[in-house]
Amino acid sequence: MPFLPGEEQKEERKFLLVMNISNPLKCSVLTNKNEISVVLKNGKKVKSDFGPVYFFNAESDPVKKVAIFVKKNTGKAFYRNYIKRIIRFYVRSNFTLFNTYNRVIFFYNYKKQINYTFLKRQLDTAVKEAH
Repeated sequence: MPFLPGEEQKEERKFLLVMNISNPLKCSVLTNKNEISVVLKNGKKVKSDFGPVYFFNAESDPVKKVAIFVKKNTGKAFYRNYIKRIIRFYVRSNFTLFNTYNRVIFFYNYKKQINYTFLKRQLDTAVKEAH
């Protein structure tokens, strides 16, 4: 968090203070292999700096589901979990952006250190590009 511009530093601090892991996610986790393969084959792929994001709308199931994949070579387990928490927090706080898609898969393959503001900007552009 050092050497961030003033506004980004405020946003990063707000993220760290507001992030409540106990707040339930308004969607479930996408764990079924068959569903994941359908999303990967038929979903809309949007590239971002941290990795591809797949968007898919399954009309048969109205429940929103999200999957987050972080490669092991990105870093230690605590850092990978931090990335997943950031993405979950983004989905939780911007849930209305995913109204047109009910299946979203995030692939994270970025080896440099990251903060919330950078990832938020990348996710915002990916979601806008998908719509």
